[in-house]
Amino acid sequence: MFAFACIVAGFLPISAGYVQGDVARLAYGLVVATALLALALLARRSAALRRYWEIPLAFFGMSLFTLADRYVPGFLASQVLRSPPVAGNPLASTVQGTVLIELDELLLTVLAVLVVVWISRSSLASIYVRRGRFGRAYVIGILALIAFYVFTFGALSHSRFMPVHGTFDFGRYLSLTPALLAAAAANGFLEELMFRGMLMSKLNIAFGPYLATFIQAVIFASWHVGVTYTSSAVVFIVLFAFPLGLIGGYLTRSSRSIVPSALLHAGADIPIYLGFLSYVS
Repeated sequence: MFAFACIVAGFLPISAGYVQGDVARLAYGLVVATALLALALLARRSAALRRYWEIPLAFFGMSLFTLADRYVPGFLASQVLRSPPVAGNPLASTVQGTVLIELDELLLTVLAVLVVVWISRSSLASIYVRRGRFGRAYVIGILALIAFYVFTFGALSHSRFMPVHGTFDFGRYLSLTPALLAAAAANGFLEELMFRGMLMSKLNIAFGPYLATFIQAVIFASWHVGVTYTSSAVVFIVLFAFPLGLIGGYLTRSSRSIVPSALLHAGADIPIYLGFLSYVS
């Protein structure tokens, strides 16, 4: 029951997206963030629940990021790519804008995680923000990043596997590589920091390594409900997002660091961001 409650709590920060109207959406997001923080502080004051108080605190951190990134009107992440739109993908107006939006979201994630670390009086090492052990996990992460980069270009000739706007040759792919890697790396690191770092480390308190890894993978997959960059969101979630969450959890635990999983995640995001960048001017 507690595991199910955590999965529901993990979806709450993005559930405001289903609320109609900017003001109502912002108000709902504020209520969710406040309720999660209050729950964490109340649990800390309870002798029976004190052991688990950092779990709702992690969900509060996730709600902070979501509130600023998605629901505050006029915020950079909400507006920087809105004008002028590009046919087919109105969120990708320029190469620089696409990279800027990812760096902005990375900054918001870091700030939200630092708030959680400060409130809990824990260290960055406790959420796997450290070099860790260089071994098999690092090798897997590095090879995955290289493989995704190489095979993404190889798949360009098969439109059903790699739907992009316009024609792509090696020259265009190479010219977009710096922006492609920057955007994919920023998104990969921010999601690993949030899910495999902050969230999974707190879930360990109650569930142990295996169940904590499974729960965070389910929550990670739920955050991809409604994605618009694939024609089949269900297939994407089941065959891509959820397994990526499990593998990322394994790499993080094996290395005691989010770096290997961030490398893998960045590689897996390369095809997605190539689709975005194929529309930019």
